[in-house]
Amino acid sequence: MRGTLAVMQKELTTYFASPLAYVVIAIFLCVSGIFFSLGLFFVREASLRSFLPNLSVILLIIVPVITMRLFAEERGSGTIELLMTYPITDTQVVLGKFLAAFVLYLVMIGFTLLYALIVIFYGRPELGPLLSGYLGVALMGACFLSLGLFASSLARSQVVAAVLAFGMLLVLWIVDAAANVLATGPAGTVLSYLSLVRHLDDPVKGVIDTRDLVYFASFIVISLFLTVRSVESARWK
Repeated sequence: MRGTLAVMQKELTTYFASPLAYVVIAIFLCVSGIFFSLGLFFVREASLRSFLPNLSVILLIIVPVITMRLFAEERGSGTIELLMTYPITDTQVVLGKFLAAFVLYLVMIGFTLLYALIVIFYGRPELGPLLSGYLGVALMGACFLSLGLFASSLARSQVVAAVLAFGMLLVLWIVDAAANVLATGPAGTVLSYLSLVRHLDDPVKGVIDTRDLVYFASFIVISLFLTVRSVESARWK
């Protein structure tokens, strides 16, 4: 646990000691602010039901930028060999980097609580769907980050890692589109369950379904497991 926290602290320091974190947060807030304003204008409803699902579109671009350097930078500069000599396991390294990216993500999402306060001030939304919606967004972001971390572990270039992560996340959108096309039948049912974006629908509506929680947890665990295996393979190259 101490090794994981040490890696997380190191990565957070790197994030906030450079302009990356501030640029990412600024861009995210600008784009999300536009989505929030358009949602209020067109939907004319004092809620975040249309805003929260649209965050997945922004994360499609933002997450690869957050995760691209986590392993690719270390591989490209050769410092990953030094990291492997530390008295910590590969699992601790992966968890530490993932938690650092997740903390940055939570900080970024935390600023959007201002939109929630605006909605609460001007309307009377139900707090249940609001809280469960943010829980769903947090879990969806964790899934995106875990997949982006895996992509970064496969590349030596940050640009390649970002493009690879974007491609992997784009596949999730293709799965969702395919599920819409094959709405009926067993194939449509399977694709609908595999669609990450679709598992955000119930939390936004205020419904906490254990199937969604199991899906999010399984997605994160599998992605992190693959990342650990990727790092372990790099150790022997």
